[in-house]
Amino acid sequence: MKPNIKSRTVFLGDNIDFLRGINSACVDLIYADPPFNKKKQFTAPIGSEAEGASFSDYFGAEDIKDEWVEELRQENHELHSLLIGVNAMGNSYNYCYLVYMAIRLIECHRVLKSTGSFYLHCDPTMSHYLKLLLDCIFGGKQFQNEFIWYYGGGGAGKNRWGWKHDVLLFFTKSANWTFNMDAVRVPHKWSQGQLRADGSQRSLEKGKIADDVFVRHGVMPWSKERTGYPTQKPLALLERIISASSNPGDFVLDPFCGCVTTCIAAERLERNWVGIDVAREAWKQIEQRLEKDVPSDLLRGEANFSRTPPQRGKQDARAKKYVYVISNPAYPGIYKVGVATNAEARLASYQTADPKRRYQLEFKILTAEYKTLEPHIHRKFDGDHEWVPGKLADIIAAMKTYQAPA
Repeated sequence: MKPNIKSRTVFLGDNIDFLRGINSACVDLIYADPPFNKKKQFTAPIGSEAEGASFSDYFGAEDIKDEWVEELRQENHELHSLLIGVNAMGNSYNYCYLVYMAIRLIECHRVLKSTGSFYLHCDPTMSHYLKLLLDCIFGGKQFQNEFIWYYGGGGAGKNRWGWKHDVLLFFTKSANWTFNMDAVRVPHKWSQGQLRADGSQRSLEKGKIADDVFVRHGVMPWSKERTGYPTQKPLALLERIISASSNPGDFVLDPFCGCVTTCIAAERLERNWVGIDVAREAWKQIEQRLEKDVPSDLLRGEANFSRTPPQRGKQDARAKKYVYVISNPAYPGIYKVGVATNAEARLASYQTADPKRRYQLEFKILTAEYKTLEPHIHRKFDGDHEWVPGKLADIIAAMKTYQAPA
């Protein structure tokens, strides 16, 4: 799909609304730096460039919608089961945060091209949970790296090891993706002309292959790029990611753009970019930082601003999924009815829970009305959660003759 978003645009509002409006498979690289669930309120200091910027890092029931949970139940069985397990552990804050993140990560996966890359910036507060979410959404085989940013300052304590790093989880959408190793090689420490042990010259034309640890201080108080925005990330970190995982002219998206460091780095590296943030200060930040942090010879245009989500193309907006019926002879007279992009893969996931592998796919129908068909069958046959009681022939007939409400 062609992008239906204009480069150098900052959208203002809840990113789920804007993500859902972006065409599928049109973005090359996503870097997401969401709240970390640290249960804090972050506020930029008075007098700083980012004065007025503030966000809450608390998550409770008021931050999630019932429709999100229902969508996850219908469309991503494995992910929904994971979230139910987290909720059963007794920490509702973690559950609410992960529901909030899951619904957005699904959309990030959708808008990525098949060759696209995704980086999720987090820290050890929730990185282990977020890795499981991404395994469910992208598939465990698409995990490429746990990238560590070691920033050195702060985090000291007398009773534990100091907290000195963040975690970036790097996933790709397929087995074919962009990675420009030469663009991020690390210079060797020896000087030019230094001899090897055998007397031959060392070559400095290319540095060593970069690894998954990036040692760089955060944005220090005296740094010219410092805005005062809480949780600001350094340009060097974003330029490293963008250089490695995209090419000039590619589309880069930051759905939690905050003080717009990703947008600035993308502009400096001649990429197209779009940022989304709920705080209106993002608009002020992009105007100030394009002037301050982008050399005039690299500045390719002015920023655009919008509160209106883009509209997906008609073909894309009518995406279809399977509504399936799965049986198991151990449970006669009841059937699993649900929604899946791949009904056979859903069957395989059920088989893993049954040593005798007795689950069978009885019927599937590919339809754009999957969001209303599946609950209709559950209501019609008085179903309970995934299971629907009744005669198989009647359930299939009801699915075949279903007409969506006007």
